[in-house]
Parts: sequence; C-alpha cells; structure tokens
Amino acid sequence: MRHEPQDVVVDGRPLVAVPAKDLESLLAMRRQLGSQTARMRALRDTLFDTVEFLEQLAEVLAGEREPAPHEPHAELGAGHAELVAGIRQRARDLRAVTGAGRAAKDRRGRPARHT
Repeated sequence: MRHEPQDVVVDGRPLVAVPAKDLESLLAMRRQLGSQTARMRALRDTLFDTVEFLEQLAEVLAGEREPAPHEPHAELGAGHAELVAGIRQRARDLRAVTGAGRAAKDRRGRPARHT
C-alpha cells in the first residue's frame, strides 16, 4: 500500500481509513488468496489419495497382502496393464492439479515443447 492507513472515529466507533485504490488492491489480493486456497485443498486431497494408492501398491507388490475386492483402487488386483493404467491416471490427476512444473520434460528427458 502506498499510504499509511489512518485511524478514525465515526459515530463513536474506531475505524481504519484507507484510500479507495488501496482498498481495491486489498480486495483483489483477498480474491487471489481464496482461489489459491481452493487449489491447495484440491492438491492436498489428490496427494492424500495418491499416497494411499502408493502405500497399497507397495504392500501388494511386496507380497504383504492380497488386494481386497472392495478397495477403492480396484486396479491393484488387476493385471499389469490395468495397474500401469491406474498409475498413469493418478499421474494425470496430479498433473491436472499441480500443472506441468517448472521444467517439464518429455519421456526422453528433453524439454517438452508446448503447442
């Protein structure tokens, strides 16, 4: 903000006065923070789901247990192709929430070309 807020009293109530332009800036920052908070919640939920999937996957691959038919991640009990498809789907889900990243690369490690 460009100006220092001023303490004022209106009808016996203490208030803070800021220029209209500064108030508009504060309201814009508040809207941005709200949208960032929603994105962070979506990211958190997606990460929790992915962590749960990876823990179950590790247990199944280590032979510690057989996947239960009622598990939400049914592909854990499926064949190799279905398991790979489930992993790729979760990667897409994460990418949808997080974006491509700072240095997106193709499968060969080269910088990805965006079209």
